[in-house]
Formats: sequence, structure tokens, C-alpha cells
Amino acid sequence: MLAAIAAATFVQSSRLHLLLLAISSFVIKGIVIPVVLRRQVRATVFDKRETHYYVGFPTALLIGMGLSIAGFVSANQLAITKDLLGQPVSGVAISVILIGFFIAVARSDAVMQLTGLLVAENGLLLLGLVMSAGLGLLVDFALLLDVLVGAVVMGFLIARMNTTIMSTDTGELTRLRG
Repeated sequence: MLAAIAAATFVQSSRLHLLLLAISSFVIKGIVIPVVLRRQVRATVFDKRETHYYVGFPTALLIGMGLSIAGFVSANQLAITKDLLGQPVSGVAISVILIGFFIAVARSDAVMQLTGLLVAENGLLLLGLVMSAGLGLLVDFALLLDVLVGAVVMGFLIARMNTTIMSTDTGELTRLRG
């Protein structure tokens, strides 16, 4: 979706760096990160389901709804130019950031925490598109490569965590105290 939004913004504004952002977002976020994470985590946790939550499912839905409302309310408070994407998309972006951070905090599984951080980063990239009608090309690629490296390192650490303590539940890390 981020690649589609960047491509639509490119069509509307004819800024070449938005087309490059769309292509690189699709390749890095849509193909490279999932393939690398699946390869690193497949043998350890790919087919397991998370069973322990810090926040229950109904409560998480209500909190997610509240965070979505907070995202749209805060977007109305921002002074955003309405030439390309405008306030509705900025509300979605802020909501995605808040929900991503909530996922990272509300789950005890390291894979879900990584997923939450990747969701929050998608919201940040979308907010960057809204706020500046496309970040500079250098900043776009720096952000994408930073996320790629972070996702690969976190995938490696999750796989290593599973082999060391036979779980990806971050609550189990307290057993490692010396």
C-alpha cells in the first residue's frame, strides 16, 4: 500500500523520487524483508502461534479503536498542506504509528514485537509522504535500508533467542540473569 500511495503521489506531482520510493518500498518492504525474515525464522518459530498476550484480544481491539481516534484527532491539529495527500491520510499514518507501537508493547512474542515496529515504521514513512510531499531521495533510501538492516538483525536475534531458550516469549528472558 505504501508503494501504491507513493506511486499515486508521483502520478499527481511528477516528482521522480516518489517513483523511486514506490519501487524501492515495494521491493524492500514487500519482497526482501519478508523473504529474509521467513528464511531466518522458518526453522524456529514460523509455524507457531503466540499464546501469551500482555493485553487480551477484546481489550486490544478497544485500545486500537481509541488509538485510531487519537490519530485522526491529532491529525486535525497539524497544519498540513492539502496539495497532495492531506489530513485523512495523515490521520491514517498517525493511527498506524500508534497501533504499531501498541502491538510492540502489548505482545510478549519477539516476532510480534518486530512486526509492531515494522508497522510503526510504515506509518512513519506514510507520515513523511504527507508532511513533506515525499521526503528527499537520500532520506527515503536511508530509512528503507535502515529498516532492512534492523529487520534482518532482529530476525537473526529472534532465531538465536529461540535456539538458546527454546522460546520467543520475551518474558522468558528473565531466566538469563546471572
